[in-house]
Parts: sequence; structure tokens; C-alpha cells
Amino acid sequence: MRILSLILATSLLAAGAAQAAPPMPPDMADLAARLLPSVVSVASTDPMDSSSMDGQDGGAAVNPNQPPGGIRPTQAGNVAGASTSSVIPPPKAEEALGAGFIFDSAGYIATNNHVIDGATTVTVTLNDGTILPATIVGQDKRGDLAVLKVDAGHKLPAVQFGDSSKLRVGDWVLAIGNPYGLDQSSSAGIVSALHRDIGEDKYDDFIQTDATINRGNSGGPLFDINGHVIGIDSAIYSPSGGSVGIGFAIPSAMVQPVVESLKATGAIKRGWLGVSSQDVTPEIQKLLKLPTTSGALIGGIMEGGPSVDKLQPGDVLVSLNGVPITNPRSLMIRTAQILSGQTAEASFWRDGTLHQADITIAVPPPDKPPGVAPPPAVQPNIDLASIGLAISPAPSANGLTVIAVTAGGPAAKAGLVADNTISAVGAEPISSAGALRDQLNDLANSHQKVAVLLVSGDDAGGDDPGPRWVPVGITK
Repeated sequence: MRILSLILATSLLAAGAAQAAPPMPPDMADLAARLLPSVVSVASTDPMDSSSMDGQDGGAAVNPNQPPGGIRPTQAGNVAGASTSSVIPPPKAEEALGAGFIFDSAGYIATNNHVIDGATTVTVTLNDGTILPATIVGQDKRGDLAVLKVDAGHKLPAVQFGDSSKLRVGDWVLAIGNPYGLDQSSSAGIVSALHRDIGEDKYDDFIQTDATINRGNSGGPLFDINGHVIGIDSAIYSPSGGSVGIGFAIPSAMVQPVVESLKATGAIKRGWLGVSSQDVTPEIQKLLKLPTTSGALIGGIMEGGPSVDKLQPGDVLVSLNGVPITNPRSLMIRTAQILSGQTAEASFWRDGTLHQADITIAVPPPDKPPGVAPPPAVQPNIDLASIGLAISPAPSANGLTVIAVTAGGPAAKAGLVADNTISAVGAEPISSAGALRDQLNDLANSHQKVAVLLVSGDDAGGDDPGPRWVPVGITK
């Protein structure tokens, strides 16, 4: 009985261990069989000038003489037409091979723009081997996305988009594409990381995956385990020239609105919120009494923009249409994922309370040519020794102009320079030089050691020309 009890106890422990074991990889066979008919191979041909092609890589086409290394598009191809005879050869051509997927049964196909950019002819090979000519419906070069159209004479099997914002690191994914011309190739892996910026464009927000992706996978779909498209495979990190388990996909949150817009109008108009923003530092968090440093601190509202009378300087935007906003970059990317004309619900902190506002996303205004700023008028300065700067007594249209900054003083250490403009202290707008001095005195008398100034102009905004909140120390 004692031996039997030991055996029974061991069995129970083994059963418990089996229950606690991590789940095995899901069975992908049925999933792949269901999805393969919706994935296509894309081939594009771009005639090239003979002299310009000799000894060159041919764009993103495969070149066996090119040294491997770095992040590269996952497009594949070859260069044809070389000749050693004295007869003048025909123009050379670069053939690029990639992948795509049918997102509308009427024959609309999504792929990467770099697969077809510059092509004079594009053909699509369906899962059953049918080869069809394709028309380029629209291109989004900034987002590296494109939409093609084929006429098969019947409806084609289409796949649906999933919600990439719900992805988590460790989720299983399936990639299907055309690596090195080997069409209908499948590979499985997990989401390795989210929100990767690989320096390709300002809208970089890639899904990183260890599913095997090679050159030729460009434009192919990345599926979740439910068979929904949650990304388009676009690039790999490749010191060796092949897959090393670091691939990148454009998330469906960006892909879906872009391809739907390209399908409908042939063009893409990304959204614009009309604000400038900055990170919430621990210092600003404390001063504004915020629960965390997560969010985008609003510095300025563009005149005539969609956020006028909705947001104001000092608000901290924390979500847009239910998607968390963690910093200014995530705000820019999330806004770009919303097409102009759509209404988005913004959640933001103001005066210690969480607020909501519906904002109709607009089209960005055209860029204006840079103007030459007139020299500041010569007039008596008002010294603000407590923060180490001098300002003009006459306010400008945007606030008070900084005339000089004391070297080594609090304002200089905070990055302020001459010709900056100060328009607010904390939540209080500044209407005159006297009002600014009074507010600084009030802060000093209440033993506050920092004043948060709303500053614009010159270096205050860095890459963002809008107003920026700057904490400046106060000395007695």
C-alpha cells in the first residue's frame, strides 16, 4: 500500500505539472489551408537604363555581389538582359517579386509600395496558378503601401483585417509570402516586440516578429491565430542577407484605413489634429498633479485647426479613439491612422480631471514657405532676475518676446534663447510683462522652485515648431 501510495502521489504530481505546462504552438495546418487562397504573388517590371544598371544593385532587387547587412526591404528580384556581344542589347529591366493579399473579393489586393513602385507592368499570380495583369489603384509612398486591382471574372477569396492594437508580445502569428520567388511559403512565430521604429519613416510603428521572413515576403500578410490580417511584412534585419528571426510588419491599424482610402479614391489623406505636443517629464507630472508621465502634453493649438475649442495648452492627451497615447510620437502615429473627416474621441487630463471631447480629424494645411523674421525692436528691456532673462515690455501677437538670456542662469539651463516667446505660466496666460513678473513673484513667495513656461520659437520646439512647456528654476 505504501508503494502504491508513492506511485499514486507521483502520478498526481505529474498530472499537475502537465496542467501547469505552457501551451504548445497552435496547429497552423488548417489555418494555412484556409488562408493560402487569399495570398498572391506579385511581379513587377521596371525598364532601366543600360548604363545606369551596370555594376549596380538594381534597387531592392537581389544582387549576389552585394555585401549583406542592415535593415532591408523584403522584396526579391533579378536583373535580366545583360549581353557581352557587340550587338546593342535591348533595355535592361528589373523584375521585382513580392506578395500581396486579397482584401476585397472584387479583386482588390494590398501590398507594399516598394514592390511595385516605378513599375510599368504588374502581374499577380493567384493560389491556383492563374496569372492576371494588375492595375495600380493607388500608392502611399510614405506608408509603403499600395493597392492593386485584378479582374478574374469572378469573386476572389478575401481575408479580413484584425485589430493590431490588441496584439501582445508572445502572440502567435503566421506569415505567408513569396520569399525568393518560392510562392505560397508559410512560416510561424510570435510577436517579438511592438511599436518598433527602424528609421524608415516618421510613421514607423512596426510589429517585430521571429516568423521567418525573407526577401520576397514584402507585401505578404501577417495573420493572427484567428486568420485575421494584423500586419504586412515589409522589412527584415539581416546581417547575413537572409532571415535571422528579426522581421518587421506594418500594423493593420495603419494598413486598413490606408488601403480602404486608396481603394475608394486612389489617394490617402492622413489625419491632422492641429496641436503641438511634448513628453510629460516627472517634474511636469508633479506640477500638473498627474497620475503618471504617460501621455502627450499639449503645447499649442493651431489657429483654424480641428482642436480649437476642444483642447487647450496644458491638457495631457492620454487616448484617441480608445487607443492609449503614451507620448508625442504615439499621438502622431495614432492621428495618422485616422482618415481626415472622421471623428475621434480624445481623452485628456485638465485641472486634475479626466475629460473627453469629440474632434473631427482634418487634412493638414499646406506647408508655408519659411519667412524672414524681422529684427526685434530696440526698446528698454524688463529684467526677470529670478529666472535669468530679459523680455520686451511690449507683448507680441503670441506673447512676450525674450530679448536676452543670462548665461548660466535658470532660463539658459532650461534651453531658452533670445527671440523665444513666453505665452503662459502654468495654466495662466500672460497678457503683459508686469503680469509675468507678478506670477513669478507669487510662485517664489509660495516657495515654488520651478515655473512651467509655455515657450515657442527658435530652439524651444526642436523638431516641433509649436509651443512647448519648459520647466525653469526660480531663484530668489
